[in-house]
Amino acid sequence: MRSLGIRLFGPSLSSFKPGRDGGRDARFEGIPQRWPSEQGQEHGQYILQSKHSSSPGTCCSDDDFKKSLKLEIKKVKLLIATKELSHYLVFTNRAKSAAEDESFRNDFKRINGLSKAWLVGGEDLHSLVNEYPDIWNRFEEEVKNPIRFNRDDLVQIIHDFSRFVKQADRQPRSESIQVLKLEEKNKLNGISSMYFSDLQRHSMPQFEQIRSFLENPRNEQALNLYRDTADDLRGYLRNMLSQNTISQLEEGFDRVRERFIASDNNLKTKRRWVRVFLDYMYSNCDIGQNVNAAQAPKA
Repeated sequence: MRSLGIRLFGPSLSSFKPGRDGGRDARFEGIPQRWPSEQGQEHGQYILQSKHSSSPGTCCSDDDFKKSLKLEIKKVKLLIATKELSHYLVFTNRAKSAAEDESFRNDFKRINGLSKAWLVGGEDLHSLVNEYPDIWNRFEEEVKNPIRFNRDDLVQIIHDFSRFVKQADRQPRSESIQVLKLEEKNKLNGISSMYFSDLQRHSMPQFEQIRSFLENPRNEQALNLYRDTADDLRGYLRNMLSQNTISQLEEGFDRVRERFIASDNNLKTKRRWVRVFLDYMYSNCDIGQNVNAAQAPKA
């Protein structure tokens, strides 16, 4: 973060060694060179806090991240009282949704004496680092890998789908689901017969509802989120396989699902849909290796 911070604020940016930092990893006083833009600089006392995660697939909506931000509020108030802080930035490599960005700003703008606060998420960091190729090259492995996926997108899809299911349940539900011919793909991806049997029994009966939901013109936004999520997951799982982080694709499915288990506040009573959507993406040939071009993901 120091290399990027110096580019944005200037060489007088002061960094602190790891440890008990009192709510600050770096500090700058004066007028930044480029933050938040080339024209929008303000004089002040800027405190920079880094909250990176070593786990892939983490989001700003994770409960542990939200709790850590609440703890920072007390530290921010203390720094304002000692006239050490007027502007506050939190840098994180977690995926950030618009809702989480708005929630962060709402929480911190209530603090008396705080002029402005920013939550700089993973996508923001990528955009910033792209402006400075030398930094990108130095930290290429850190910022390019592993491939991450935005968990919030799938959470939103599940919420929308859940509402759709409640409406659809008022009508007769078809149970005659055609079994997809996936045996060759299963062999190619190392999907066990036990896993596939479980998929057929628990997930496949829901596939027609998912297909109807995604094909409904009213759900165009959900369809676009689905396509983006499937594309992210395809690269994410492929990367884990190539780096031997996982040995089989179904192990990757379990890893992805684990990223949702802690999000009780977001997915209470709906966590089962994570597995169903992963199985649907696989069976629909949106993720995993496909046997031939006919199984390639649809544009």
